Amino acid sequence: MASLLTAVTAWAAPELSVEHGSYDFGTITQGKKVQHNFTIRNSGDAPLQIKQLNASCGCTAARPSTALILPGRSAEIEVVFDSANFSGRVEKTVAMTTNAGKAPTYTFKLEGNIQDQVQVKPRPLDVGALTAGVAKQATVSIENKGDTPIKIVSVKVASNALQIKPTVKKKELKGGESTAIELAITARPEAKVLSGYLHIMISLPQSKEIIVPIYATASK
Repeated sequence: MASLLTAVTAWAAPELSVEHGSYDFGTITQGKKVQHNFTIRNSGDAPLQIKQLNASCGCTAARPSTALILPGRSAEIEVVFDSANFSGRVEKTVAMTTNAGKAPTYTFKLEGNIQDQVQVKPRPLDVGALTAGVAKQATVSIENKGDTPIKIVSVKVASNALQIKPTVKKKELKGGESTAIELAITARPEAKVLSGYLHIMISLPQSKEIIVPIYATASK
């Protein structure tokens, strides 16, 4: 009987089960945080211990609802991703190490699209045909897609071929608000390749400068 009990104890082991290990958060605005709970279960016959949770970068944090899961019980792995410094398609992972018998490690995945908080259109700006010395009007729109208010700190131009005079209609934008930068663009008489840049400085730590290329063609 003693030897039988010893054999049963030796075979007892925790086992990790994860039903959904990936989460697509869709499209969010830059600066927002994504929070998601992954459910794990101990399908074995000994306590399951969560030893480590390692996120792929400092923008992602993870913590378990409990570090020790009894046989047949479940727990949550809370993962929070901060999108402040990202744009476009992203994928973040959290690697978990346990004392499970068959598969002690598992990697959770969060993915989705991050939309810039500040939307600038058009980008680039094609002015079309310009006659040397004759100003042409154009407009660049700026929209605050996030919840945090922003301020347009400055608008500067850089071009040897174009004379560009910007006028900002509204410098402070609350969430959901938009404004326009009106441009008076003139081609310099000696210029052959008509191009330049608009440098828009905004009060966001993750995206302080937005550059808008400007193109034009010389009228014949």
